[in-house]
Amino acid sequence: MTPPSEPMGRRLISSDEGVIAEKQHHRPCSDCPFARTALPGWTGSDTPEEYVQAAHSESRMECHTLLGAQCAGAAIYRANVYKLPSDPDHLKLPSDRERVFASRNEFLDHHEGADDGI
Repeated sequence: MTPPSEPMGRRLISSDEGVIAEKQHHRPCSDCPFARTALPGWTGSDTPEEYVQAAHSESRMECHTLLGAQCAGAAIYRANVYKLPSDPDHLKLPSDRERVFASRNEFLDHHEGADDGI
């Protein structure tokens, strides 16, 4: 069993199944829609377009698997697309184009190109 302080190692996790984060993580969780390893079409109850719009906005993005933590994948995606949130409390992480999508089009192509979604 994965300890609660670490990102969960399984897929298709809803926010109802999330665990309380003991600390902020700095790598995308196993189920992060922003990770290149994400299951195509898996964006929970939000559409891919809603996800990417939130990432390009000033909103704080919460992790859906580690409750109380910010989404590390979103923070890395923002760095990849040169989006620097103005709120100093928003998580900022270094760019990583190998692990996380590097553009809006890559994200949308991956998630909207899925056969019938999930």
